Amino acid sequence: MTDLENMDELEADYGPPAPYAEHRISERVTYQLKEHRFTGTIVYVAAPRVIAGKQIPMTYVIVRDDYEGVPDEVCPGDILETK
Repeated sequence: MTDLENMDELEADYGPPAPYAEHRISERVTYQLKEHRFTGTIVYVAAPRVIAGKQIPMTYVIVRDDYEGVPDEVCPGDILETK
C-alpha cells in the first residue's frame, strides 16, 4: 500500500485531516490514556468532527509501540512530550 492509499484509508476511518496541529505525522510522542502512559508514532491528525451528534475535537491517531491493536485516538492535551 502506498502512503497516499494509507492516507485515504485513514481519512475514511477518522475523517478529514486537520489543517493545523502542534504535532506532525511521524512524530514520536509520549501520551496518556486514562492513568496509563504510552509511547508511539503519530500516523494521522484528524480535524474536529461530529459523530452521532457529538462534537469530537481534533485528535492524533497514534500507533502505540509494541502493540498490534487499533491505533489510539489522543486529544492534544494528552500528549505529554515529544521524543
